[in-house]
Amino acid sequence: MNAKRKIMNRMNHRITVLRFWMLSALLGACGGQKNEQAASPSAAVTAPVATAKVATVMESVDGAGRKMLLVPASSVISRVGSDQVFVVGPDSIVALRWVSTGHSLGASTIVLGGLEKGETVVVSPAAELREGTKVSTDKHMQDRAKEAQH
Repeated sequence: MNAKRKIMNRMNHRITVLRFWMLSALLGACGGQKNEQAASPSAAVTAPVATAKVATVMESVDGAGRKMLLVPASSVISRVGSDQVFVVGPDSIVALRWVSTGHSLGASTIVLGGLEKGETVVVSPAAELREGTKVSTDKHMQDRAKEAQH
């Protein structure tokens, strides 16, 4: 009986470890995993740096006079049945944000919720871009993108 109990305890431990591993993998796949490095005060110094093309969330008016927010279609990432964008904060650190999207209008996508006018999003984010990464943007390119959207 004692040997059976030891075997059962080992199996229960393995099942618990497997469940934890699967949950961690699932959270990482849907963007729910937090970047431990970004939480520390020294993260700004040690955070990875990437170059990114960015665009500003713009407001437009449709034919019926309704206001709508637009982002470049290439900034929207579709994962596991949800849409997300990388938003660049004032400290140049990107955060992955869930958004609700509508129809696409040419190279732009209508955003129904999750973003505010004037926020900055990453256009065509690289596959290796992760939440908490510090990005550098070419200010000249950003200004040209704003002019082109007006």
